[in-house]
Amino acid sequence: MLRTYYRSLKYLSISVRRALGKFTRDCPLCGYQGKFLGYGYPYVCDIYCPKCGSLERHRLLCIATEERRFFTGKDVLHFAPEVAIRKLIQKHAPNSYVTADLFAEGVDRKENIEALTIPDQTFDVIVCLHVLEHVNDRAAIAELYRVLRPGGLLIAMFPIIEGWERTYEDPSKTTQNDRLLYFGQRDHVRYFGRDARMRLAEPGFTVEEYTAVEPDVSRYGLARGEKIFLCHRPTN
Repeated sequence: MLRTYYRSLKYLSISVRRALGKFTRDCPLCGYQGKFLGYGYPYVCDIYCPKCGSLERHRLLCIATEERRFFTGKDVLHFAPEVAIRKLIQKHAPNSYVTADLFAEGVDRKENIEALTIPDQTFDVIVCLHVLEHVNDRAAIAELYRVLRPGGLLIAMFPIIEGWERTYEDPSKTTQNDRLLYFGQRDHVRYFGRDARMRLAEPGFTVEEYTAVEPDVSRYGLARGEKIFLCHRPTN
C-alpha cells in the first residue's frame, strides 16, 4: 500500500513541476509563444495560455475560423461568451455580434437557451461552446435551429466520450458531488456519447466535424481528436 501512495505522490510531484509548462507552444489567438500553464479539475498541464487565458477548445476554434472564415459579414449570436472568442469574432468583422447568457454579467441579452425570446431566423451563425452539457440539450438545439436563418451555422463544442455509443445522463444525479462523479463537473448534467451527432441533427441540421490533428495539436496545445461540430441549417 505504501508503494501505491509513493507512486501517486511521485506523479503529483511531476504535475507540480509541470504546472508552469514544459513545451513551447504557439497561441493563435494572441500570438504568445512559450509555455502554457496547467488548468482545470482534473488538473491538466500545458493547456492554458498565460497571456490571453485561452484553452484548447478556444485555440481549435481559432484555427478553424482562420481556415473557414465563419464570421465575416454575418449576424452572430454567442452564448456564454468567452473573452478570447469575443475578440476572435470581432476581429473577423461580423455584420453584428450579440452575446447571451442566462446568468453572466456583461452580456447583451439575458436568455434561457432552452426557451429563447429571439424571433425566428434572426442569426447567420451561433457559437455555443461547452454549454449543451449544462442544459436540456434537445430543447436548446431546437431553439438554436429556430433562430438560425436558412443556410445558417451552429458551432457547437462539448465533452464527448467517443467510446460510448449513447450519451449518459441520469436525472436522479442532482447534487454537486453526484454530478462531479458521474458527469465530470459539478454543473454538468450528462456526458455525450457518439449519439451526440444524432441529437444535433434532430431538428434538421446537417452535421459536419472539424477535428484537432497533428501537427496543430503539438504546436498549439490542443486536445487530441477534439471536435468542433458544424451544424448547418439547410437553405430550404
